[in-house]
Amino acid sequence: MTLKFSLLTTTLWITKAVKWLVLSLLLVGSATAAQMALIIDDVGERALDKQTLALPHKVTLSFLPHSRFGRDFAMLGWLQQRELMLHLPMATVGVKDPGPWAITPNQDKWQVQYRVKKALADIPFVTGINNHMGSAVTPDPERMAWVMEEIAKKPMFFVDSLTTSDSQAHAQALRYGIDSIKRHVFLDPQPGIEVLEQQWLRAQTIALKYGKVVVIGHPYPDTMAFLQHKIPQLDQIELVSVAELISNERLAQSQVQQPATQ
Repeated sequence: MTLKFSLLTTTLWITKAVKWLVLSLLLVGSATAAQMALIIDDVGERALDKQTLALPHKVTLSFLPHSRFGRDFAMLGWLQQRELMLHLPMATVGVKDPGPWAITPNQDKWQVQYRVKKALADIPFVTGINNHMGSAVTPDPERMAWVMEEIAKKPMFFVDSLTTSDSQAHAQALRYGIDSIKRHVFLDPQPGIEVLEQQWLRAQTIALKYGKVVVIGHPYPDTMAFLQHKIPQLDQIELVSVAELISNERLAQSQVQQPATQ
């Protein structure tokens, strides 16, 4: 009887150990496999932007607040169980108009945070935010701190679109305890299939070299057609949501930075 009990206990222990080993391997694999998060910005301005909803569900859509179709298309995206973001308008260096209720360099704290609140109220079901334009504002650590102080009140992540190399948005997001990551590649900075091909190759190269890449594109007809063709052809790179990429990156870091045991 004692021998049978011992054998049963040993078998159960081995079974449990094997299960934990398999789970650990799966977790390590998911954290270290090359991954791509793909964000489509500027959604909501045109009726044609509805075509973004035909992209694979792992593609994240970022909606312009106070836009003609933004709220309605966000509702449709939510019904698809797609990750949705707010594309927060900020002033740019130059003459481009970032749109209504944009954050500008001359606004005080109340004005900045009111615009963040107003934008969030306009687009439902968002779980993250990235800046729309912003080269005149994101280098300002004070105003970025005001933005992040408001965002930190909700469980959201922030993607620094990095429209200027001296952006302080990512650093301030981390300072306020917000999960944050930077954009690596703009898919369509200029029109043309050649540009799309070049940037897509660049994105894949970064993903395979560093294990991750954050790509931002726009709802241009050429870009949409290009992605419909190219996404199914991804090889050795997994398309994931932004939240998944951030979570897997955190898991990978925790495995590398395990404290020493005695």
